[in-house]
Amino acid sequence: MNTPRVVKNLRPGFLVLLALSGCVLSGCAAGDGTQAAEAAEAFHRDMAGSNMTAACSLLQSETRKETARSSDAGTCESQLEKAKIPDPGKLLSTEQYGRDAFVEFEHDTVFLAQSEGGWRVTGAGCTPNGEEAPYTCEVGGK
Repeated sequence: MNTPRVVKNLRPGFLVLLALSGCVLSGCAAGDGTQAAEAAEAFHRDMAGSNMTAACSLLQSETRKETARSSDAGTCESQLEKAKIPDPGKLLSTEQYGRDAFVEFEHDTVFLAQSEGGWRVTGAGCTPNGEEAPYTCEVGGK
């Protein structure tokens, strides 16, 4: 069963992450997010091209495992096939804070984390809800 995930307080969470990592005290700046945006765009291209294996490879490892567990067939690919991830539309903005980023499109918001293998998707198919639970995500989002 495809159940959207609710993501709470993600933007404020980035500020907390910055403070905890020492970036605020040491004066490090947010990155430009180019590589994160490229990873989000690649994920959407793979989804649009029905290349679910490639799309799954762009998920962060825990997100990939969670996606597979939520599938009736037990695979990430089968769950992504059922996910209601919209065509993203035009890229609007990217915000990167240390090893976390979010990429905002016209019709989707994608959350990412940086790993040894590059930027990986932690939440996709995310739509804003409001302050109490800012985003609900089709994939990941925890």
